[in-house]
Formats: sequence, structure tokens, C-alpha cells
Amino acid sequence: MKGMKGSTRSLQMIPLIDTILQTLVETIQCGEFPEIGYYGSSKRNVSYTNRDGYRHIDAHASFLDGRKVESAKTIAGIVNGLTRFREHLEQGMSMSLRDFYYMHKVKHVQETLNISGQNETNRLINLCERILRIQGASMPREEFGVVSSPKGTFYGDVTLSDLSGKRICCNSAGEYGWFISSRPSDVKIHEINIDAAVFIEKEAMARNLIELELPEGMRLGVGSLFGQPGRNMRAWIRRLADSEVPVFVLVDLSPWSLRIFSTIRNNSIELANIEGLATPEAKLMGLTTKDFWGKNGMLQDISHTLESMSKSDLICAKQNRSLPGIGEDDFLRKENDLLIRKRLKGELEAFKAFALPLSELRKKYVDYIKLKAKEFDVKLI
Repeated sequence: MKGMKGSTRSLQMIPLIDTILQTLVETIQCGEFPEIGYYGSSKRNVSYTNRDGYRHIDAHASFLDGRKVESAKTIAGIVNGLTRFREHLEQGMSMSLRDFYYMHKVKHVQETLNISGQNETNRLINLCERILRIQGASMPREEFGVVSSPKGTFYGDVTLSDLSGKRICCNSAGEYGWFISSRPSDVKIHEINIDAAVFIEKEAMARNLIELELPEGMRLGVGSLFGQPGRNMRAWIRRLADSEVPVFVLVDLSPWSLRIFSTIRNNSIELANIEGLATPEAKLMGLTTKDFWGKNGMLQDISHTLESMSKSDLICAKQNRSLPGIGEDDFLRKENDLLIRKRLKGELEAFKAFALPLSELRKKYVDYIKLKAKEFDVKLI
């Protein structure tokens, strides 16, 4: 049967699952109530530094006590989940979050666990990530076969072998490039012929840069984030940085976009227990307040395109102040505060307001990217 190829860690999952299940069985056979300990995602179990971003620490344990009805139900759900994961791993099969939810619609499972919705099954998966640990590190759900739909693409002269074993060049895999694998840490990179990689919030702008042949002309990799990046994209960005590729992030000028950049650079509080999702080396290429309001800002001629922030934008900006990844970073904090004072936001589509012929618009993009890269001592051709 052709299925998912396992990583070294995923191959360790079956014996690890067997150990947990056997321990629970032995506990019950001894006439005792089962108990499961884990370290939750509260801020008490997370540290933050500008150098490393959000990191998990085993500080305050939580427990599922089988003597309590709700905890007993959760433990039963975990046992059912681990059993399903084991079956799929043995067959080399994956499942989606939605698949896992529908496995709980099997009549006898529904009657026993009475699952109310997918949020409940998603929580079971998150708990399993915290319970399944190897050498103190949480195992991401991808390692036990639970994957998300591919989110994010990458175009550029990078040759790799994905989980199917097929050799692919990312600038020949389609008009958008390569759809990011569910487990980028297991992708084998053969050749890298780019001088930097730019990851763009908006799919439309990424597509335009590809259509204008900037990747070929500038030896550039172009990634499309499709909004807030998925775990797979963040892990791929980490892989490129580990390969000494300078990483830049090009997003809207908004409180939400500051969060997108911060997530790429710092990971997040919720997923601090999952390693390989932070890229502290990532640099914010734009859009920035300086572009529109600074002296000689490259976008000051189209500052009229800025739009009023909505009520939800302002709430987001105010909440950003309490997020260590933004509030404790001098540059991001100042950007966020200026957005609150100005109550204006900008979008990547603003480049179209220059109303330039395509050849001149291409040059505008090239000049912008080169100038921003130079500010971080990265020279692009």
C-alpha cells in the first residue's frame, strides 16, 4: 500500500502510543482511576525572548483525573484517538482534523463520548500533542498522521524531494510553485539557487511577482502565505533559514499583519510546545509606517490609499500591546502605536495605485524589494 512515508520520529509513535495505552490498561486492571499529566498552553508554561521567540517550559503541570466525570470522558476520548492514530500509522495513512471529528460520529463512539462539535475533537488532538513526547519535546500532530490541507506555496529555484519521494524544482511545479508539504522537516532539499526568500501575505501580490518573473530576475524565492501562515509554511520558512537563506516577510500595514510577522518570527503562545515553527532571523520587509509617512518613504505618493481602521482593527492593535512578541519588541511596538494614533491601515494592493505600465510597476517592485533587503545588509541583483 502506498502511503505517507514516516520520519524518524513518526516511526517512534507506535511504540510510544502502545506504552501509554498499556499503562492506562494496567492502571485500570489494578483497580485504580487513570490519571494523565501534561503541560498546557497557559502563559505560565511559556517563556519569551527577542532572540528565541516563544518557547515552552515545563513549569506548571495539569492533570486529567479519572475520578472526575468530565476528565474520565476526556481520557476515554484520548484512548479512542490514540487507537485511531495507531491504526492509520500502521497503514501509512493520514487523516484530516475533519476526518478525526467524523470518526466520533460512529454510532457507538457518539453514544459513549457524546462529542458536541469539532472544537472538542480538535482539543483532543492538541492534548495528544502534549502527551506524546520524545526526549521532552511534544510531537506535532503531523507526526501521528493528522495533517491540514496544504496552505501556502513557494516558487523559486529550490530543488527538493517531498514526502512522496518525487524530485521537484519549486519554479517548475505549477504557476504558484510548490504547495508546502504537511511535514517540511522531512523534505529533503537538494539544491538552493536563490539569494533570499520573500513571504507575502496576499496571494495576489505573490502571483504578480511570479508573473513579472522577479524570482528569475532577482534569484528570489517567493512564498504566498494566504493570510496567517499555517504550521507547514512556518516550518518551511524555518527550513530555509536553517539553510542560510535570508528570509523577508511582506505584509499589509495593519495590526493583524504585525501578528502575522510576529507569528513567523516568534511562533505563538498556543504552539510554543511545537518546535521548529519560529524563525527569529526573519525580517519585516514591509509594509511599514515609514513607507507612507517617513521622509522619502517609497509609498508616500500613494498615502491617499490608506483606509480607516475598523473597530476590530483597533481592538486588535490594543491587544497587540500585551503580546510579548509585539509589545516587547521596540520596532513592532512603535509600528503598532503609530497605527493606533493614525487610525489608518494600508494594503499591499496599494502598489497598483501608482497606475504604472507593467514594465514600470515591475521596476517599482524590484526597487522596493532591493532597498528593503539592503537595509538588512542583503544585496539582491
